[in-house]
Amino acid sequence: MRIHRLIVPLAITCLAAACTDLEVTNPNQRTTDTFWRSEVDAIAALNAAYGGLQANGVYGRWYHFASDARTDVATSRSPWTDLQNWTKTVLVTSNFEGNRDTWIHHYQAIYRANQVITNVPNIEMDEGLKRRIIAEATFLRGLLYYNLAILFGNVPILTEPMQAGEFPTTAPYEQVIAQVESDATAAAADLPLSYTGNDVGRATRGAALALKARVQLQQRRWDEAAATFREVVESGQYELAPTFDENFTLEGDNNVESVFDVQFGGPEVLAAGTRGLNIAKMAGPPTIGFTDLQPTEWYFQQFFAETGTPDPRLDATILWNKPGGMGVHGQPFAERYPTGFKDTPIDKTYFWKKFGEYWLPQQDWDAAINYKVIRYADVLLMYAEALNESGNTSEAATYLNMVRNRVGLPDVPSTLSQAEMRARIEHEMLMELGWENKRLPYLKRHDRFNRATMEPHDPDFAFFVDGKSELLPIPQSEIDVNPNVVQNPGW
Repeated sequence: MRIHRLIVPLAITCLAAACTDLEVTNPNQRTTDTFWRSEVDAIAALNAAYGGLQANGVYGRWYHFASDARTDVATSRSPWTDLQNWTKTVLVTSNFEGNRDTWIHHYQAIYRANQVITNVPNIEMDEGLKRRIIAEATFLRGLLYYNLAILFGNVPILTEPMQAGEFPTTAPYEQVIAQVESDATAAAADLPLSYTGNDVGRATRGAALALKARVQLQQRRWDEAAATFREVVESGQYELAPTFDENFTLEGDNNVESVFDVQFGGPEVLAAGTRGLNIAKMAGPPTIGFTDLQPTEWYFQQFFAETGTPDPRLDATILWNKPGGMGVHGQPFAERYPTGFKDTPIDKTYFWKKFGEYWLPQQDWDAAINYKVIRYADVLLMYAEALNESGNTSEAATYLNMVRNRVGLPDVPSTLSQAEMRARIEHEMLMELGWENKRLPYLKRHDRFNRATMEPHDPDFAFFVDGKSELLPIPQSEIDVNPNVVQNPGW
């Protein structure tokens, strides 16, 4: 399943001038009465649900602005004022495109998953495949609700296709996160450990268990999270890729470190109904992309915090004026940006490199690189966190050091205190997982996503309002059509 072919039943439309007083029934048109008949229909609908992950409001574009961009690792100086303000938790209107699309596109994908979960059980087909398809859709629904819980907190929960005239009520965060765990648990029971051939890239048992463990971690159920992460680690299905930077290139798509990738394709597959990863173009360096997001000065300096010399992962994460030179899409950094960017001198100018097609002379809008929602290094670091928080500090060092050793860093001593180990794990997460949307959940589960803690790292937090800015606002367009949706506090 390198690229999902999205085969979605659509209504046939025509120009009004050509259809006046003409009533013709297309015998080949698929309807809800004729679609859910076969194994082919089930797989096509499931692929459409996977395709929902590619949407702008999910992993294609806006999720990165809604997540990492609102933390201390990224900042925006975009000329698009509303976009810049959104990353600073300042919004003139909750209907801003990025905010609105994040909400809408997550629910569109949930609707597709619910269609599969509801209708596939009635299809006569191989029972094993049927259970697997339902489990895949259940995992996707859980993943989408996890994102909504982290970003919006309190949202309606839909577990069946919504009908016209139905107005679901807002559920509290605790109930939403419980639904994620329920979906992940159910999915894990019927998902295989791995796939072969064209099915590689579909949700596996390891992906579902990692999602379940992530929910337990977010709720600070440290012992339970550690036990669930242990299942993933002991499954024997994953290992760290030989090099760190492989994970963010075409060669790293669905590699040994991939626990769950969103499958993206380049311009050559757009006509097939799929699409590529947009965020690299949105955040790419000037003349290559739109530079709507950049690393913060604080985040860049963290790469020097351990030894005073650059962490080995810096050059795969950030484009910067490296001593000795660094290329930017085929041209030396210092030649392309001799005076820096905007009002920032060259030695303080940084751009995102992860997920960018830096080997091309220009960045495609639709990059073919998969987005790694969950990778094994992420699992190992969360496992170390769960172990440390549950009092198993010396064991936590084992999994932390596996990640460090991959890039040639020495072991962290297993004799550190719990507080010292917590700080080392957080630093390792910053080095390993920056620009992968893992910072916001970490800050939230440690009660550190607030102005007092974050403003020293990121001046953007001067705009942060405690009790409000932790959550995104529900789009007003949603509240206007659904009287049962309650706006988040402060908005």
